[in-house]
Amino acid sequence: MKRSPRIAILGAGPAGSALAALLARQGIQSVVFDDEKRPALLVGESLIPAIVAILQRMGIEDRVAAIAQHKPGASFIHHCGTRMDFNFMSVKGRLPTYAYNVPRPAFDDLIKDFAKEQGVTFVKHRAHLVAHPGGKPELELDAAALAAGGWSDGDKPALVVDASGRSRTSAKLLGIQAETGPRKDTAHFAHFTGIEHPYPQGQIAIMFHEWGWSWRIPLPDRLSFGVVMNPKSLADFGANGEERLDKILATDSVLAPLGKGRQRVSDVYTYTNYQLLSDRAHGPGWVSIGDAFGFVDPMLSPGVFLALDAAESLSAIFAKHGAALLDSPDKLTKELAGYEKRQRAWHEAWHELISYFYDGRIVAFYERGMQLKADYPGWFSNMMESVSSRTLAMMATGASTMSAWNRGYLRSCSKWLLNRDRAKELALP
Repeated sequence: MKRSPRIAILGAGPAGSALAALLARQGIQSVVFDDEKRPALLVGESLIPAIVAILQRMGIEDRVAAIAQHKPGASFIHHCGTRMDFNFMSVKGRLPTYAYNVPRPAFDDLIKDFAKEQGVTFVKHRAHLVAHPGGKPELELDAAALAAGGWSDGDKPALVVDASGRSRTSAKLLGIQAETGPRKDTAHFAHFTGIEHPYPQGQIAIMFHEWGWSWRIPLPDRLSFGVVMNPKSLADFGANGEERLDKILATDSVLAPLGKGRQRVSDVYTYTNYQLLSDRAHGPGWVSIGDAFGFVDPMLSPGVFLALDAAESLSAIFAKHGAALLDSPDKLTKELAGYEKRQRAWHEAWHELISYFYDGRIVAFYERGMQLKADYPGWFSNMMESVSSRTLAMMATGASTMSAWNRGYLRSCSKWLLNRDRAKELALP
């Protein structure tokens, strides 16, 4: 008699589909519930080199490259005039020296199709959970979901994986609280043609404005343009996302000349509150991954990486212990605690790094380095610039974001080298 699938995954985004594919490679059956409802555009179009390494391990980089725009680096432009250009060649030897900008949800569908090739079963059903929030917060699929997934006669999965994204199904059902970031920004974005992009092909551009920041992400046949605005500034640019994007592209001193021939080729999408981390990511028989656990500000594009890393980390537990782990609830819970600790550390490291960009320290640090080179030319200032640039690049690409040494280096430089008044002047509102 064929045994029912051991794992149920709620959600077919990158985290859920990648996890299912990786488990299938180990001979562990899962069922992925997918209601197939998702917007035409999603935040997370710009990838980082650390993702490329995961795609290579999965064996699907060539597929991604076929639908994506090659990304050589990123430029950061402050409205004061300071510009910082980063090329991923600086991480050579640690990570691929490039990344990709991907059309979503085509990227998600690619991973889903890869999982199907591995034999993963996808069920078009919005699975609901039943909570038992006693001393040990437990979750299980409701009767309809069990039937849709192929479980019968009282059988049920040994592990439920919440990959429901920002819906955060498990956390909301169990009343798990979350820590939110200090910012309450609103993001509007859409796709355009006809906007000039005077940077290396595929290079993304992040611009700091007096009201927040904007992104420009080149895709194969269009440009993704988005703004992240302090709520206090929203009314100054219109009553909705369409009006705000149009006014910014028409009036900004840098963007307006580039966007004279623009044509919007998509609807405008709005997102709010994307700095959040749940207080708990696992319990008896369940675990959350990707955005269902937490999401990070998109300033440095770490979201999809965190989703895929979560899938890879969770699958690695089963690679180490095998499917027998599902028959040992106490041991499984212990392993899930280790998984949660790792994911929480990733989130905290990214949050810390991104804070340098918001509070003006990164730009002030860069300006200070350029001034030192001008005032004291020679090997020492050149070496300091090289070390600082590589340290920042290694962190922003995912190569060493959690490195205690690198994080300590930035903290020390901020403490001893920065003009703090200048950093305040450069900070985002």
